[in-house]
Amino acid sequence: VGFAYNVGGDGKTVIRGGAGLFFERVQGNDVYNAALNPPFAYQPSATNVYFSNPNTSALTGATTSQTFPSTMQVLQYKYRPPGTAMFSFGIQRQVATSVVAVLQYVGSRGWDQSDDRAINTLPLNDITHRQGVAGRTPDPSCLPPNPSCPTPKFLPPVNANLYRQFPGFSSITIQENQTNFAYNSLQAGVRMENRHGLTIQLAYTWSHEIDNVSNDLNQLSNPFDPAYDRGSGALDRRHIFNANYVYAIPFFGSSSSRLLHGILGGWEFSGVTVAQSGVPVGGNGVGLTYTGPDVLGLGGVGRNRVNQVAPVRYPHTVNAWFDKSSFANPIAPWDGGPNNGFGNARKDAVVGPGLLNFNMSLFKNIDLTTHENGPRVQLRFESFNTFNHTQFLGVNTSSADPNFGKVTSTYDPRVLQLGAKFSF
Repeated sequence: VGFAYNVGGDGKTVIRGGAGLFFERVQGNDVYNAALNPPFAYQPSATNVYFSNPNTSALTGATTSQTFPSTMQVLQYKYRPPGTAMFSFGIQRQVATSVVAVLQYVGSRGWDQSDDRAINTLPLNDITHRQGVAGRTPDPSCLPPNPSCPTPKFLPPVNANLYRQFPGFSSITIQENQTNFAYNSLQAGVRMENRHGLTIQLAYTWSHEIDNVSNDLNQLSNPFDPAYDRGSGALDRRHIFNANYVYAIPFFGSSSSRLLHGILGGWEFSGVTVAQSGVPVGGNGVGLTYTGPDVLGLGGVGRNRVNQVAPVRYPHTVNAWFDKSSFANPIAPWDGGPNNGFGNARKDAVVGPGLLNFNMSLFKNIDLTTHENGPRVQLRFESFNTFNHTQFLGVNTSSADPNFGKVTSTYDPRVLQLGAKFSF
């Protein structure tokens, strides 16, 4: 549904608005993934054991208790189609000849959006077995004060498959449509069409995008609490400014002599400038991932983040885009930690590098005849990242990595391009 209202009847001021509802069908991948489960397909695996006796290690000869529980990927029983609403309201105004300004609100909402949830974990209240699965159960034969064993040792990790909520299976991932998103933006722009040889468009957007997962069938970090991943998503850029322009340089135009026009005239200058803030770091809106010793003990499912212990500071250097001292490792519940071992840092705790880029071009048009639409040669000189400004891109977000917090990649350096085009 949309409308346009001509205020005053002179065509210089228009109020516009619109809204739409959109629904997605069930995707092929959703169904195909469920076809990989028993009894349709099953591929048990064992590592370094004899075929003749899978309970004996081929490397050490030790006896192992090989079990082959199946993983599963299933669909939620009530699998609703994802829905999206999009809407806008704004005003356009002709402020001068060939100059139009616009100011508008644009937003969207999504519901029943897809996500993956790992449901076959250990129960949250089973702290003892979670500690054993994490391999953090102290060895009773090596506890202080023991002169022969000055530092505590831990028993080998126990098999998580023995204590999962659904016995007889390994991890189970349920594909469900249980999350939502919201986008709000204020958009402003000015457009001037071919006035005094100049065409230019300026656009600025302030926006905020919030979600649980940012892409199709992304996994929830905390299978017991989808709100753990609620925050600014991977598509959230608060500020975006764009400028594009084409200027036909007026010197030695067609009114000049053909020789002067052919040699010194016919020049055009154009460019695109982009300035935008960064997005929350961590692929797909995951945030700063905790990658140290297991403090969850949930059977290898879920994703954990670090604890935030101080406001985030930004040195904005190659070796420290953000100050990693603002973060610490989460504490396991068997050591008295809160949140069942999940770190308290939000997935949008750190915002990555922004972008300021200039692409510029210079064209030379050479008319081969005096006819207005006759054959023409255009010589093109184009530059991308014209000022060769180093622009940071990726940031290391793994807490156990020695490069945690460092810049890992940049946008492309300056590229120069020459070309020619013949039109007839």
